[in-house]
Amino acid sequence: MKVLPKLAFIFLYLLPSATMAGNFPAGARSAGMANASVAIYDFWGISHNQAGMAHIQYTTAAVYTENRFLLPEMSLTALAVIMPASYGNLGFSVKHFGFDLYREGKAGIAYSRTFGKRLSAGMQISYLFLAIGEGYGRTGTVAGEIGMIYEVREGIFAGAHLFNPNSSLRTKHEYLDMDERYPAIFRLGLSVAFADNLTMSVEAEKDIRHPMQPKFGLEYGPGNNIYLRAGISIIPMENTFGFGITIGQWQLDIASSYDFVLGYSPQAGLIYTFK
Repeated sequence: MKVLPKLAFIFLYLLPSATMAGNFPAGARSAGMANASVAIYDFWGISHNQAGMAHIQYTTAAVYTENRFLLPEMSLTALAVIMPASYGNLGFSVKHFGFDLYREGKAGIAYSRTFGKRLSAGMQISYLFLAIGEGYGRTGTVAGEIGMIYEVREGIFAGAHLFNPNSSLRTKHEYLDMDERYPAIFRLGLSVAFADNLTMSVEAEKDIRHPMQPKFGLEYGPGNNIYLRAGISIIPMENTFGFGITIGQWQLDIASSYDFVLGYSPQAGLIYTFK
């Protein structure tokens, strides 16, 4: 299938959610677990639930890339850094999706902190932009998000996250239809650590435009700082798998998702901790 017809088919298949809709999940660890990550503490909590970055103890930087359906035109790239600060952690992230004729982006600043031993909370303010080629122009707007993670009991965590609660309207532009809004997206989930080397996570995501999306993920650590991951999400149906390895201050994560209609979407991420 040639690139342009395939792109057109993908957009028709995914409508009205063909674009990133302002929300850019990043991180190959969570990708390998079907992005059932709202109740997990992780560096890429800066992308999934800012409360999840509250336990970062050192300045940490990361890069992430995703090639949706093996099409360069549908690639996502993300860069982020998290730094411990007074009374919490600060994070900065930038993301880019698309190609010359269609691009979306997000740049945000996040803050998170713990409240006692069991509760963490975080928030982020982001600038979202959309650029369409062939003279259609560019629009931008500001959106917020907020999240929390609570340890219900030892090894059991509940998480919640709300992206863009006011459904931000895109900036007015003479060439673009501004009646469309970025969607509000709510996520609620649990993660359970059955042992030091086995974690299960379940999550429900609700985009106001679409039916609820259930997700399920597993992570198993057989030893030697190696982790194996798998997951499944429904609506749309996707299987995911991946692995990770930590060597010194480096963490490498590789994953892929498989859509039964559109095929594979590989993901990779690299994290470095400045100790």
